[in-house]
Parts: sequence; C-alpha cells; structure tokens
Amino acid sequence: MSRVLKLIHGAGSISRAAIVRQTGLSATTVSALANVLLRSGMISEAGEGKSRGGRPPILLQFEYEHRHVLGIDIGASHINSILMDLKGIIVSQETARFDSIGQPHRTIGLVHQHIRSLMATRSLTPAEILGMGVGVAAPLDGEKLDRVSDLIMPAWHDLDFIGDLREALQNPVYLDNDANLGAIAEKWWGSGRGVANLAYIKLGTGVGSGLIINHEIYRGFGGTAGEIGHTTINADGPLCRCGNRGCMESYVGIPAILAEVVRRRRAQGNEDLKPQGIRIEDIVSAAGLDPICTEVVRTAGTQLGIAIANLLNLFNPELVLLGGDLVGAGDVLMDAVREAAAERAISKASREATITLSGLRDDVVAIGAATLAIHNAFQPSRIVWTLHPQGRKEVVLGTEGQLL
Repeated sequence: MSRVLKLIHGAGSISRAAIVRQTGLSATTVSALANVLLRSGMISEAGEGKSRGGRPPILLQFEYEHRHVLGIDIGASHINSILMDLKGIIVSQETARFDSIGQPHRTIGLVHQHIRSLMATRSLTPAEILGMGVGVAAPLDGEKLDRVSDLIMPAWHDLDFIGDLREALQNPVYLDNDANLGAIAEKWWGSGRGVANLAYIKLGTGVGSGLIINHEIYRGFGGTAGEIGHTTINADGPLCRCGNRGCMESYVGIPAILAEVVRRRRAQGNEDLKPQGIRIEDIVSAAGLDPICTEVVRTAGTQLGIAIANLLNLFNPELVLLGGDLVGAGDVLMDAVREAAAERAISKASREATITLSGLRDDVVAIGAATLAIHNAFQPSRIVWTLHPQGRKEVVLGTEGQLL
C-alpha cells in the first residue's frame, strides 16, 4: 500500500497499468489497492490517459488537499509555523520572534496558539490533519530521540513537549533538528529533487548540517550525525556552548560574527558599541559595501569552506546547500566558501560538487517539518486496515482510529 500511495503522490496522476509496471505488483493487487484508496478519498479518477493501443487507461489522481500537515520551526530566536497541503504548498502561516531557547514554556504556549490559528484558517478538525513535524535548533536526546539536548538548550531539560502536542492535536507529532529538516525539505520539494547524496547546512545562532545519503536522511547511530558546527577547527580556540573549544560554530555562528564586528568597530573608536546594538541583517546587507562587515563575512565564509572541504572528502555529496540568516550576504560569503572548499578538498570531490544557496530560504525548516509528517504517514507501519461498520475494508493513515 505504501509503495502505491507514494508512487501516486509523486506522479500526481498515473494509470493502474503504469503502477503495475513500476512496482511489479499484479494487476489484481493494484486494482484492489486503488479501490481502497479511492474510497478513502486520498485519490480520485481523473479521466483518460494516452492509449498505447486499445482502450485509453483511466488515470488515478492524488488529492493533495484531502489532508493537511503542520510544520513548526522552533529556532533560537523565532517560531515559524505553517499549514501545508500534501503538494508542499503553504496555505497558512504564523510567525513570532523572541528568545525561544531560554523560554520553553512561552514557546510551547505560542506553538499551541499557532496550531489553533492555522487550523481555523481552513476550518480544519484534528481528523483532517495528517500529522505535524517540529524542528529545533539543537541535537535530539532521550531514548526515543523525542527530547531536546539540554547541552544546547538547558532550559528545555527533560521537557516532554512532543507528548503534550500529540495529546492536544490527537495526531502523530515528529521531532527532528532543523538542519535535518532543511535537507528533507530540499530533497522533497527543492533543489535536491532527484539528488541521491546532498548536504544542507543551516547557518544561524548555531551551525548544523543535514545529510541525505542514497536518497534517505542519515541521522547516525545516536541521532547526532551532521553536527558540523561542533567539529574542531582550532584546538586552542574559544569555548563553545557545547563545552568544547575551537568549534566551527564559534567562528561562523551569528553570536561570533556579531562579536567580531563589535570588536573591530571598537578598535576603530566606537567603544560604546555592544553586540545587542547590531543585528545580523545589518551585517549581511552591508557585506560588499562596508569594509569591516565584508571582511568578517568573508572570514566566516573561509572557515565554513574549510569545514565543507572536510565534508566533501568524507561524505562526497554532489550537492551542498546553504541556508540561514548568513546567506543574505550572497557572493561575499559564497565566493569565500567556494574558494576555501576548492583549495582544501580532494580535487575530484570539489570539482563534481555544487555548492549553492537553498531555494526554500526562510521556510525551509518548517516545510521540512511538515514533510516529515507526510513521509511518516506513508510508511508501511503507519498504514493499517480497519473494518468499516458496513463491512468493507478501509485504509487508515497516521494513527489507528483516524478514518480517511
């Protein structure tokens, strides 16, 4: 069932005969599965397709608005919440900016407000929501990877907010870190479509990467794969919030960039300037115009390029996508990144890889979170059969008891 459903979802419309050819299932099995999905409302018949000789086939069409998904991006200083249809189109959105790392209870309260507001825009009930994904700017912790690491977000220590959201929404809720979700979003809807091996690097307060290997997200043994921001580039460098010294994040993360601009401004005589008095948006917009901002961004790009060179040598992706606030600096950043990566990486790995900007930009994590709900709903373990009161079989996506 999951193979057929994902095939129709990806194709948009397809004939039963094409499903038989692409899955290897028998025509009888495909016909039976199609009938179940037609009754569920997930697909519909969409007229005749092109004939290969004989009677034209009837096309099966995926109903992308039959259900919706929610995606929540909890960044270090923002919440971005979206309601998305099953075609990847954002139909409603709520945002807020504040210190989410230090205020977990206020953050969770706002997430609940966003959910209610988003569902109200389409008058949706919980039964019409397929699921929700949540992205956080930190590694995951807990036996089931359903908690936020208190190493990066100590105020969230042992807080079971995902269980709380599941109970309130009456639907599956999935958690992942922001960089992984960025990679998932780009793989499903962005520049990564059709790419087997890619990396998405999120440049914000922290620096993380999401890795797609052989078309699947790679989380590693304990879920911490991709923490490129905590790779050491200077053993005697500054103390990082993770407890180590000389992490790449300590040079490329937004707090480090703000501090370096302030340090240089003070050296020029502006002694009263504080990091709180300058924004990353000001720095990236001035890159290429203001000498200090240009040099700080270029230096960060060089450090990032060195880290990407290591990534190219170890992982050998064909595509590296950069997202987050810092990418607003454009070519000032990207030229330094590409130069450093080309200089440090194995020539073949560097020559064959494309390093560019994410096309999904500010919404990439929220889109990836919503996509995580779609992906999980289509897994075989999430698709169950149930007997309808009238005696016919129905298919259920998500959780038992949610009839489609």
